Amino acid sequence: MKRIAVLTLLVVLGAGRSMPTKAQGTAIQNDHQVEKLAEKKQKALYKYQKQQQKAQQKAQRDADKKQQKAAKKYDKEQRKMLKDSTVPAKHSS
Repeated sequence: MKRIAVLTLLVVLGAGRSMPTKAQGTAIQNDHQVEKLAEKKQKALYKYQKQQQKAQQKAQRDADKKQQKAAKKYDKEQRKMLKDSTVPAKHSS
């Protein structure tokens, strides 16, 4: 009876020792998956930042173009006003 209890205890302990080995293997695999996910997340963040930077540059270019156009229009109006003020008015009789 004692022999059966000891044998059962040894089998249970033997099975218990073999399980953590598999758990360690999955832990290593999980670490690898975590690294892959972190890498993927980093790439996605980098891509998002590049898109934001590109959009900001485009918006800045558009704003610069509008400002240049407005400045040209203002200069043209100023030249026209100056020209009109220096030309004597025609008198109709």
